[in-house]
Amino acid sequence: MKKRKLTTKPKERYVSCFMAEVVANLRQEGRMGTAHIYQSTCNRVNEFMQGRPLAFSDVTPEWLSSFQMFLLARQLRWNTVSTYMRMLRAVYFRAVDAGIAPYRSRLFNGVYTGTERSVKRAVGADVFRRLQEPLSTDHNLESARMLFLLLFMLRGIPFVDIAFMRRCDLNGDVISYRRRKTGSSLTVRVEPKAMELIRQLQNKDKNSPYLFPCIQCPGSDEYRQYQRALRTFNYRLYKMSKLLGDAGLLSSYT
Repeated sequence: MKKRKLTTKPKERYVSCFMAEVVANLRQEGRMGTAHIYQSTCNRVNEFMQGRPLAFSDVTPEWLSSFQMFLLARQLRWNTVSTYMRMLRAVYFRAVDAGIAPYRSRLFNGVYTGTERSVKRAVGADVFRRLQEPLSTDHNLESARMLFLLLFMLRGIPFVDIAFMRRCDLNGDVISYRRRKTGSSLTVRVEPKAMELIRQLQNKDKNSPYLFPCIQCPGSDEYRQYQRALRTFNYRLYKMSKLLGDAGLLSSYT
């Protein structure tokens, strides 16, 4: 008797359930920013599906095209749409590798996964000259002004790296730290003016491991504290911009 050839099919799972596992693993690894993007993607998928479950076999070129149109209809920029599509693609390939999604060649070819070059945001030398002196008697705005200058003086260091910078990262007049986004190591020599700003802005809580007071409760949902600190910083920069005569002039990305 001729034996039947057995074929194994992937044991399918719902996309949102698998994404929730990916998000949980990323958070466990301390990759909170990446986890946040994956969670946002999952939220958009659930919004599009209106509570209906989505199996990986349902993710077709037609479905992806409809999802892209859904995102664009919500006035999202192309780079944001691309981010969601790339996160969804990454999850799909994880699921294929795990044997729980069927592989389809060129599945994402019909949707946008590139990046558009964004307009460079920069301020002129005249603005930096004005920022050398206080713009307001408001203590919060003054702290934001000094922090903005410090970010520039430390070779344009991102706010997230300042927020999570540890006291031990500063050794004499040298800062050595790892980028939160890429994990790469960087070393920056601190000039005297920048060191003076650090002294004025540094954390007054001696028990905190962090050099600056952005994370006020170490060990307790630190990423949410960082997001709150970033929003506050950008709001204060917005108010400073108005004092300079241009409401959109300054931000943490400038």
